[in-house]
Amino acid sequence: MISESEMRRKRALVGLLSIGCTVAAVIQLTIDFSSALGAAFLRVGLLLGAFWLVLPARDRPAAWARVSPWTVGLVVVLALVLQRARFFLPVFVVGALIGWIVRPRKKNGQ
Repeated sequence: MISESEMRRKRALVGLLSIGCTVAAVIQLTIDFSSALGAAFLRVGLLLGAFWLVLPARDRPAAWARVSPWTVGLVVVLALVLQRARFFLPVFVVGALIGWIVRPRKKNGQ
Protein backbone atom coordinates (compact mmCIF):
# COMPACT_ATOMS: atom_id res chain seq x y z
CA MET A 1 0.00 0.00 0.00
CA ILE A 2 1.25 3.47 -0.87
CA SER A 3 1.51 5.98 1.96
CA GLU A 4 -0.52 9.17 1.90
CA SER A 5 2.53 11.40 1.41
CA GLU A 6 3.70 9.25 -1.49
CA MET A 7 0.24 9.43 -3.09
CA ARG A 8 0.17 13.23 -2.72
CA ARG A 9 3.58 13.46 -4.35
CA LYS A 10 2.51 11.24 -7.25
CA ARG A 11 -0.73 13.21 -7.68
CA ALA A 12 1.26 16.45 -7.87
CA LEU A 13 3.64 14.90 -10.40
CA VAL A 14 0.73 13.75 -12.60
CA GLY A 15 -0.77 17.25 -12.44
CA LEU A 16 2.52 18.89 -13.40
CA LEU A 17 3.04 16.45 -16.29
CA SER A 18 -0.50 17.17 -17.50
CA ILE A 19 0.09 20.92 -17.47
CA GLY A 20 3.50 20.48 -19.14
CA CYS A 21 2.12 18.33 -21.94
CA THR A 22 -0.80 20.69 -22.53
CA VAL A 23 1.51 23.73 -22.66
CA ALA A 24 3.87 21.88 -25.03
CA ALA A 25 0.88 21.04 -27.23
CA VAL A 26 -0.26 24.67 -27.37
CA ILE A 27 3.25 25.82 -28.26
CA GLN A 28 3.68 23.12 -30.90
CA LEU A 29 0.24 23.70 -32.42
CA THR A 30 0.78 27.47 -32.67
CA ILE A 31 3.94 26.81 -34.69
CA ASP A 32 2.42 24.14 -36.97
CA PHE A 33 -1.29 23.40 -36.58
CA SER A 34 -1.05 20.09 -38.47
CA SER A 35 1.69 18.77 -36.19
CA ALA A 36 1.33 15.17 -35.03
CA LEU A 37 3.62 15.89 -32.09
CA GLY A 38 1.34 18.68 -30.90
CA ALA A 39 -1.71 16.44 -31.22
CA ALA A 40 0.04 13.70 -29.23
CA PHE A 41 1.05 16.15 -26.49
CA LEU A 42 -2.54 17.40 -26.29
CA ARG A 43 -4.00 13.90 -25.98
CA VAL A 44 -1.49 12.83 -23.35
CA GLY A 45 -2.01 16.07 -21.42
CA LEU A 46 -5.79 15.63 -21.40
CA LEU A 47 -5.50 11.99 -20.35
CA LEU A 48 -3.09 12.84 -17.53
CA GLY A 49 -5.49 15.59 -16.45
CA ALA A 50 -8.29 13.03 -16.24
CA PHE A 51 -6.04 10.73 -14.19
CA TRP A 52 -5.17 13.63 -11.90
CA LEU A 53 -8.86 14.28 -11.28
CA VAL A 54 -9.58 10.71 -10.17
CA LEU A 55 -6.54 10.24 -7.92
CA PRO A 56 -7.22 10.50 -4.18
CA ALA A 57 -6.71 13.81 -2.43
CA ARG A 58 -6.41 14.70 1.28
CA ASP A 59 -10.12 15.32 1.73
CA ARG A 60 -11.56 12.57 -0.51
CA PRO A 61 -10.77 8.98 -1.53
CA ALA A 62 -10.02 7.86 -5.05
CA ALA A 63 -12.87 8.28 -7.51
CA TRP A 64 -13.12 4.52 -8.09
CA ALA A 65 -13.08 3.60 -4.37
CA ARG A 66 -16.88 3.25 -4.12
CA VAL A 67 -17.58 1.82 -7.60
CA SER A 68 -19.02 -1.70 -7.60
CA PRO A 69 -17.97 -4.38 -10.08
CA TRP A 70 -21.56 -4.43 -11.39
CA THR A 71 -21.30 -0.75 -12.33
CA VAL A 72 -18.04 -1.34 -14.19
CA GLY A 73 -19.60 -4.28 -16.03
CA LEU A 74 -22.66 -2.22 -16.97
CA VAL A 75 -20.48 0.60 -18.31
CA VAL A 76 -18.45 -1.84 -20.42
CA VAL A 77 -21.60 -3.46 -21.84
CA LEU A 78 -23.14 -0.04 -22.61
CA ALA A 79 -19.94 1.07 -24.34
CA LEU A 80 -20.01 -2.03 -26.53
CA VAL A 81 -23.72 -1.61 -27.33
CA LEU A 82 -23.48 2.12 -28.01
CA GLN A 83 -20.63 1.47 -30.41
CA ARG A 84 -23.23 -0.07 -32.72
CA ALA A 85 -25.73 2.76 -32.13
CA ARG A 86 -24.70 4.53 -35.33
CA PHE A 87 -26.23 1.66 -37.27
CA PHE A 88 -29.24 0.88 -35.07
CA LEU A 89 -30.42 4.45 -34.42
CA PRO A 90 -31.41 5.22 -38.04
CA VAL A 91 -33.04 1.78 -38.33
CA PHE A 92 -35.02 2.45 -35.13
CA VAL A 93 -36.09 5.94 -36.32
CA VAL A 94 -37.26 4.63 -39.71
CA GLY A 95 -39.11 1.75 -38.02
CA ALA A 96 -40.80 4.12 -35.57
CA LEU A 97 -41.90 6.42 -38.41
CA ILE A 98 -43.32 3.50 -40.40
CA GLY A 99 -45.09 2.21 -37.28
CA TRP A 100 -46.55 5.65 -36.57
CA ILE A 101 -47.81 6.03 -40.15
CA VAL A 102 -49.42 2.58 -40.49
CA ARG A 103 -50.89 2.36 -36.98
CA PRO A 104 -54.66 1.92 -36.68
CA ARG A 105 -56.49 5.21 -36.31
CA LYS A 106 -59.38 5.89 -33.94
CA LYS A 107 -62.64 6.84 -35.55
CA ASN A 108 -64.16 10.19 -34.63
CA GLY A 109 -67.28 8.78 -32.93
CA GLN A 110 -65.50 6.16 -30.80
